Amino acid sequence: IFQITGTGHGIGKELAIGYASLGATVVCWDINEETNNKTMEDIKKTGRDSVYAYRCNVTDREEVLRIAKKVKEEVGDVTILINNAGIVFVKSFLNQSPDEIARVIDVNVTAHYWTLKAFLPNMIKKNYGHIVAISSIAGFFTGSYGTVYCPSKFAVKAIMETLSKELHVLSNGKSSIKFTTIYPSFVRTGFSKTPKIR
Repeated sequence: IFQITGTGHGIGKELAIGYASLGATVVCWDINEETNNKTMEDIKKTGRDSVYAYRCNVTDREEVLRIAKKVKEEVGDVTILINNAGIVFVKSFLNQSPDEIARVIDVNVTAHYWTLKAFLPNMIKKNYGHIVAISSIAGFFTGSYGTVYCPSKFAVKAIMETLSKELHVLSNGKSSIKFTTIYPSFVRTGFSKTPKIR
């Protein structure tokens, strides 16, 4: 069972469609219920019915835990978690509002903690699972207008590497849970319609 965040458009939607086409059960989470349901409908039109859509604000810890419990009851145990949801405001640092800064950190960083809290315990219990984080090339390199976004993607890299090492130590090297971080470059999506380097 694949659990993917940010499936309303872009990379998340394409991942959901792709894994469903391979016969996987896919659980779609997005804060935009309309576009998320459209993703589910698009998948079902291909003849794949094992797809579920839930509206979830991944920055809200209580909501994440509540919807995760619902997924377990209605779908089953998530075996692959793909943290994909992300946001960016292309502005100079001084032009970004406190709310915009907080939102980038909440969606791009803090949300990973909440979904991990929701799904990792059961993976540890079964010693089986795979955590995937969609980071960005901005997790390696900095650039203009990236004073908030770039650090958020550096943080994703740190979370994944540190947690992987932590589970290795806590299990005396016996953990079978896998960790994968993806670093896409520029992708033409609703998230970034005219990507370019400055």
